Amino acid sequence: MSFWPKLSVHCLMAGAALAQSDATLQQAKRAFDARKYEEAARLFEAARASGAGCEVALYGGMARYRLHQIDTALIEFEEAARCNPKLTDAYVATAEAYAERGNVAEALGAYERALQLEPDNQSSLRGASALYIKSKADTKAVGALERLLKQDPRDPQAHADLGAEYFATGNTDGAAKEFREALRLDPKCSAALLGQSNLLLRNGEEQRAIELLRRVIALVPTAPEPHFVLGSAYNRLGRSAEAAKELENAARLGGKEPEIYYHLARAYGELGRADERTKALAKFAELSRKANADSEAGRSALRLVEEAKSLVQAGNLPSALARMEEAARLRPHDESILFRLASLEYDLGQYDKAGDAMREAVALAPSQWLYHYLLGLIQGRSARIPEARKSLELALRLNPDAADVRDALAEVVRRQSESR
Repeated sequence: MSFWPKLSVHCLMAGAALAQSDATLQQAKRAFDARKYEEAARLFEAARASGAGCEVALYGGMARYRLHQIDTALIEFEEAARCNPKLTDAYVATAEAYAERGNVAEALGAYERALQLEPDNQSSLRGASALYIKSKADTKAVGALERLLKQDPRDPQAHADLGAEYFATGNTDGAAKEFREALRLDPKCSAALLGQSNLLLRNGEEQRAIELLRRVIALVPTAPEPHFVLGSAYNRLGRSAEAAKELENAARLGGKEPEIYYHLARAYGELGRADERTKALAKFAELSRKANADSEAGRSALRLVEEAKSLVQAGNLPSALARMEEAARLRPHDESILFRLASLEYDLGQYDKAGDAMREAVALAPSQWLYHYLLGLIQGRSARIPEARKSLELALRLNPDAADVRDALAEVVRRQSESR
C-alpha cells in the first residue's frame, strides 16, 4: 500500500484549522488537484508565510514530492511535524518518502512515531509491517499485521502476509488459518497460494504443492519466488529437467537467494550437466559468502560503535575515530554512523573529512536537523561562510527551539558581515 497515490489534499484539509475562504490556500488546493504542482508548491508556501497553520508545510511537501523534489519534501514534512508534533500525517508522509528512497531505518522511525500517536493508523501499520518483513523482523511484523487486521479484517494481502510471518516463526497452524482466510476473501491471492504451497511441501505433499504453484505462476509469471519453490518441489520428486527449467526461470527473473543455485546444481547433477553444476555451485558459494559477510559486517559495525562510545567517554578520541572509520567502511550508507564519524573528525580538526561524511549523511537523511547543524559547524571552521549559513538556517528551520543552532548562526552571520 502506498500513501501517496491515494493521497488527496481534500482529505487532509478536513478538520484543519484553516480558513477555507483564504484565497491563496484555495488556489493552492485547486492547483494541486489539477496536478499543477509547481504552482501549488508556490501558493502553499505563500499561504504558509501568511500564517495559515502547521498543516500547510505538509501540503507544500506533498507538492514537492510530486515534483520528485524528495529532499525538499522531507524537510517540509519535518517542519510540519515540529510545528505540530501531533500531526500524524506528517510522520506517515515522511515514512513513505524515506521508504521510497530505501532508507528503512528512517522510514520505520517515522512510522513508529505515527503509531505512538495513533496506534491503529492503518497506513502506518501497513507501511511498518512491509518494512519489518523486508528487514526480517518477523516478531514485529506479526504484531503490526495482527493490529492491522483488527482494523481491517477483510484485507486479503494482510492475511497472506501474516500467514507468511507465522510460517517463518514456526506457527504453521496460524499460517494455514491466515492463508485460508486470504483465499476466502480473494481466491486469486497469489501470496496466499504460495504460502499454502510451502505448507504442503513442509508436509511432504509435493504433487498438491506443484498444482498450487502452477496457479501462482499463471497469476504472477514474472515473480521469481514461485519458480524457485516449484523447482525445488520438482527436485524432491526427481523431476530434474523440470526443476532445472523452473530454477533457471527464477534466476533469470532476478531471484537472489543462494538456495536457487544450490537446487539448480542438484538438478544439473542429476542430468549429468557437470560443467553447469560446477558453475551453479560456485554461484551458490559466492552468494552465500556475500550474505554471511553482510550479516557479519552489520554486527561488527554495531560492536565498533559501542567500543567507540566507551573510548569517547574515556577521552581517547583517536582510538574512537579508528573504530568509527572501520564501522563506516563496513556500513558505508548508515547515516548514524557517518554522523558519529564526522563528529569525531570535527573534534579532532579533520574538517575536510568531516564535511565529506556529513554531506553523505545529509543526503541520506535530509530531515535530520542535527546533521545540518554539524555540517554548518564544519563549514564554519573551514571558512565556507555562505555554505555554513545556509546549513545552519536549514537546521533552525527544522528545529526552531535549538539554542545552539541559533547561537552558531548568529556567529556565522556576524563573520559574514565583517567579511563584507
